Amino acid sequence: MDVSGLEQLTNMIAAYGLRGLGGVAILLVGFWLAKMVSRLADSAMTRVGKVDVTLRSFVASLVRYAVLVFTFLAALSQVGIQTASLIALFGAAGLAIGLALQGTLSHLASGVMLLMFRPFRLGDDAEGGGHRGKVRSMTLFTTELETEDKVLIIIPNGQLWGSAIKNYSRLQSEAVDKVA
Repeated sequence: MDVSGLEQLTNMIAAYGLRGLGGVAILLVGFWLAKMVSRLADSAMTRVGKVDVTLRSFVASLVRYAVLVFTFLAALSQVGIQTASLIALFGAAGLAIGLALQGTLSHLASGVMLLMFRPFRLGDDAEGGGHRGKVRSMTLFTTELETEDKVLIIIPNGQLWGSAIKNYSRLQSEAVDKVA
């Protein structure tokens, strides 16, 4: 290798090496920032007090992954990779996945609404989606009811949120509180 080739190699390593180090630095800061912002979102929702644990963890992880996506795009841009086409690709993939998971995303959105508005709580005697029973579990996608004859019914949250919800325990507990 002659002197001019060695000089070009040195210049290339210096230019791309600094870009690579900048990309790694962005990744490290981004991972730290994602963790901190996620904790901040979780603690803010904890202070509010009425946000369900499942919803809190879902929103905190959603915030974390959003920060990580922006971090990866910033790191790729720092290294010199054009991110406009990647953003368009992610957008198209997101649209395709959204259309494919339309029903599941509907159940997820319904689960978020149920956890936010809390038409019933665990242990309540409730009716919805054509079924009645004691609420055993609520997740982002399904709600479990236990009937009087000990049958477990798992109802997708989209079906539950899209129907009238009757809570037989809510007014009874308020009446007991007023009497006591």
